[in-house]
Amino acid sequence: MRVVLKLGSCGVYMHTLSDYDLILPQIPSEEEWHRAIAHTIESLEGLSKDAATVRIRGLSLLREVNEAKATPERVGWLNLWAKAFAALESANHAFEYQSELVLQMISRCTFEWFLHVQCLFDPTINLYSIGKLSDKVVTLERSLQHELRETVVDRLRAYTAWCLWSDKVYYKEIIHPKTLEGAWDPGPAREILADENRLEMHERFLGPLNIETDEMKLNESKKEMETIYDKKIKLIDKLLSDQYLKNWKDKIEKVSEQYKKEKRGNPSFFSLFSSKDISIPKRLQKYGLRFGYSTYLSGSMTLHGATMEQFMMIGTSAIGPKVKTNESDIERYFANIVSECNHIFVLLSAINHFALKK
Repeated sequence: MRVVLKLGSCGVYMHTLSDYDLILPQIPSEEEWHRAIAHTIESLEGLSKDAATVRIRGLSLLREVNEAKATPERVGWLNLWAKAFAALESANHAFEYQSELVLQMISRCTFEWFLHVQCLFDPTINLYSIGKLSDKVVTLERSLQHELRETVVDRLRAYTAWCLWSDKVYYKEIIHPKTLEGAWDPGPAREILADENRLEMHERFLGPLNIETDEMKLNESKKEMETIYDKKIKLIDKLLSDQYLKNWKDKIEKVSEQYKKEKRGNPSFFSLFSSKDISIPKRLQKYGLRFGYSTYLSGSMTLHGATMEQFMMIGTSAIGPKVKTNESDIERYFANIVSECNHIFVLLSAINHFALKK
């Protein structure tokens, strides 16, 4: 998705989210669509065919988006769509080149994004049960449907606010004085240049030392970097001032302050709605999917490097690095990604018909 951005006279983005035009990727015509489906059926097989089918299903969802202007809830929906679609495209290439590591990283991402989409539906389960048990089913179901729609829409807005707020945290870290000081400090490069032995070692192992040491040029680049990311932060502040996002922004900041006191990281999306089931194992238990935590944990261990099992072969009397990928693991990770992206697209379709479609 692209949005049209305009600069104000002072060089700062002046729009709230609802001021943006919504521009979607080009969607194939009906004829192109049928040709793509026919090609998928005829030329592909196995997991590659499954992935292509899910890709077509994902693209077809964009046909149902007919708004001309952005809304906080639609941007949240498209954000999740874009993540799933990008993951599927990347996984296709990784599967083609038999890259187990890349597939495992993507699988770790899609697993959590699926839980994000599932979280949008959390309140509907209990409310729907209440409606079925009520004596005034017809009357209550109508009010429930409205309440459920509003709940889902509001959680989509929360997702938009949470993602924007997280971007802001990242941008603020980029222009933190300590980050800038380290990134634009000419001292280390000068020390290497002044020492022939160190310079020779650097060039032998890392190549030529192509690092700017002129302080005036470095300061100019540093100020330019600060200006760029300061504008990004101001834009996010403006977007979060939207009447439908401000309450969520306040909630996120409140939870964030509590996390800081407890010396924890940044708030998860789940923490905005409950303090009880915010961990991945608890959320999986809630959906009857606790058995899937091992897959999530394996991906997390690889990301953090906290694993021996996945990169070393340990036998009865010998140990060494793994250099050959496991074909069955490659297929398993790819199958997981295709399945999770399919689930995301199905849930996004349900959300679109139930809560967003006019």
